[in-house]
Amino acid sequence: MVTSMIQLKVPKSRKAISLVMIILMELCICSVYSLAVFVGPLNEAYGWSENKIVLAYTLTMFCEFPAFLIGGWFMNKFGVKKVQVTSGILYGAAIIISGLTSNVMIFAIMQGIMAGLAMYGVYICNVALINSLFPRNKGLVMGIMFGAQGIGSIVISPVLAYYIQSFPVSSVLVGEGAVFTIVLLIATMLVYDPTQGDKKLQAEIQKAADEQEIAETIAGRDEKALPSMGWKKALTHPAFYMIFFSIITIQMIGNVLVTDIAVLAENIYGINEMGSAWVVSAFGVGAGLGGIIIGIVSDKIGPYRTTFFLGIINGILLIGFVVLGVNSFTAYAVICIIQGFTYNGMTTLNPIMITDSYSIKDMGTILGLIGISYAVVGAIGPQLGLSVQFIPMIVICACLSLAGGVLVKGAAQKLNKYYKMTGSSCVVK
Repeated sequence: MVTSMIQLKVPKSRKAISLVMIILMELCICSVYSLAVFVGPLNEAYGWSENKIVLAYTLTMFCEFPAFLIGGWFMNKFGVKKVQVTSGILYGAAIIISGLTSNVMIFAIMQGIMAGLAMYGVYICNVALINSLFPRNKGLVMGIMFGAQGIGSIVISPVLAYYIQSFPVSSVLVGEGAVFTIVLLIATMLVYDPTQGDKKLQAEIQKAADEQEIAETIAGRDEKALPSMGWKKALTHPAFYMIFFSIITIQMIGNVLVTDIAVLAENIYGINEMGSAWVVSAFGVGAGLGGIIIGIVSDKIGPYRTTFFLGIINGILLIGFVVLGVNSFTAYAVICIIQGFTYNGMTTLNPIMITDSYSIKDMGTILGLIGISYAVVGAIGPQLGLSVQFIPMIVICACLSLAGGVLVKGAAQKLNKYYKMTGSSCVVK
């Protein structure tokens, strides 16, 4: 019964239009990753503290868990399309209001909380629609969707910087919000929901998708080789906390740059706003490459080994940058690409590590708990970049990255020791 439900007949033309609309939506809702181009201009226009401006990014990171919780409940109650349309309108409205205010805290709340919740609202609706529209190709379509996010951050930043040079920054924000509102409204209206708002059918499709994901995860593996540690045991076992802090330490520099990259380029290297926007795009290019390449490497050598090498190599490269190229803007641009690579590489590795290490039954809970690490580093990173001098900040991040590599190697050893002691043949790599 469930199998027939997830293979609903949808005309190819509607699938094609829906895919284009999903891509457009993802292009629009990634503006938080272009926040860096606004930090300097807003500081100049209003005298706002840069530390307070980047709170918008931090608040967005804290919105992920409540957005998934509330969004799932709203979808079950009102249906995917209603939640998606509402989220799209709220997202655009939040950007518009952030451009109209002269209060930095209202700006942070609009960009961070209202836009953050709406962004995740659009995202989870897109995931639900992909499960309905493309049950046999959802991996490919999800990859296209994430690629659209990366392209959005690459393309939008220089465009925004161009207009910031010609118009007041507040007008650019209002214009950005207006464009996003129109595009999101059209896209959310045109995307096709094959369930026609049938909430029971939507729930069955999601359940089937979850079951399929579990089946794919354990396919071809002996039952004794499957990870069995549940969330309660995980919270009393050191490996969980070693993974938790490895995410924070390796991703620290990425979370510095995601908001501060343009300000640092302008203050340290004297680059103009247009030039600094291209560095933001360079970070996005690295992020796009990181998600793809790191996923391939992880499949070959395992997520723990990949994370270990990523942390160690990244730390060494940061030290090399300080020693050999810290005065070169070209070297800074290269290191920004590398940090985008590391930033999104870690985002890719996190769920793979957890899937390989803990019971599939408790996966949602453990991923949610581990996800707190992203909120923590999202709070610390932007402030570190603005509060500590450039070279000491890079050195701190280099040491943290090296420590993260060591931590994740230790986590793998602890997990393998645990499973060996319990008689399991589960091995993490």
